[in-house]
Amino acid sequence: MSDHSDFNDEALKDKLETLLDEYNVIKKWNEGLFIKSLILLPVIIFIVGLFIVNRPENLIDILFIFLYPVALILIGLILLFVMRSKLK
Repeated sequence: MSDHSDFNDEALKDKLETLLDEYNVIKKWNEGLFIKSLILLPVIIFIVGLFIVNRPENLIDILFIFLYPVALILIGLILLFVMRSKLK
């Protein structure tokens, strides 16, 4: 079986040292929590502002309000994929 990595061939003690190493690439769930909250904060502000402060009156208003950010995100993703394909 040549598809085994070097990690599988190490002894148990060496595996534990690798996993508990401070400079290991594997991160705990709470590392980077500040960055994750910065990503979620605009979404939370948008939802609170939409449904509490500026309540839409009918279903069409809600659809148009959600369609605009989704369209902007899709345009950004398309531009990202185009730029990445040009780099290769």
